[in-house]
Amino acid sequence: MKKSLFVIGAVLLSALVASADDSGRYEAFAGYSFVRFNPNSGCSASSCGSFLPSFNSNGGDGQFVYNTEKGIGVVLDVGAVTKGTLNQTAIDTTVLNFVAGPRYTYRHHDSRFQPFVQALFGGAYSTASTQLGILGGEVVTPHIFPPIVVNSNLPITARLVESRTGFAMLAGGGLDIKINKHMTFRPIGADYYLTRLPDFLTQNLPGHNHHNANNFRYTAGVNFVFGKEK
Repeated sequence: MKKSLFVIGAVLLSALVASADDSGRYEAFAGYSFVRFNPNSGCSASSCGSFLPSFNSNGGDGQFVYNTEKGIGVVLDVGAVTKGTLNQTAIDTTVLNFVAGPRYTYRHHDSRFQPFVQALFGGAYSTASTQLGILGGEVVTPHIFPPIVVNSNLPITARLVESRTGFAMLAGGGLDIKINKHMTFRPIGADYYLTRLPDFLTQNLPGHNHHNANNFRYTAGVNFVFGKEK
């Protein structure tokens, strides 16, 4: 009985390995993400209610690719980056992207190098928060916000949170280096990262619309390849 089970298991494992050798239909990427945000790159004093400096954020990114034809695939990209300080103030800022679109990968059977280009479209969700403190009868907020005066005899613990959602686009490419049939290493992925979000302080006021910000994203990580390609 044990021998029969062993034989059946060996046959099933062999079939699985043989199927996996025909790889390329699906790809799953996981890795590091760096974004250089330029909040004021697409606005002026008349179109933005506040000016924030450019800043760097770090986080992670995940991608899933369905290859429909040779070299052509559809990408779903979800990632998030965060920054603990903003304009030398303790403001936790997190930006999440959720985009999808086409990708073309050049594959040559004699080469381990697989460059690709892509154009992804979707949305971005941004949130920022800061801890409020009390000094006398005044709640001390970051200098970009007005102070709030309250009764200092009342204990107060609060966190100011603001969020916004808008359009996002990623356009660029990268390079995958083939390790084996089921895994590639991505040393570089570089994208122009466009976000179209309302201003934090004036998003609910009339006359202040969304504006474009021109950002840059770098990714690196491991890409897993599986399934039989068409």
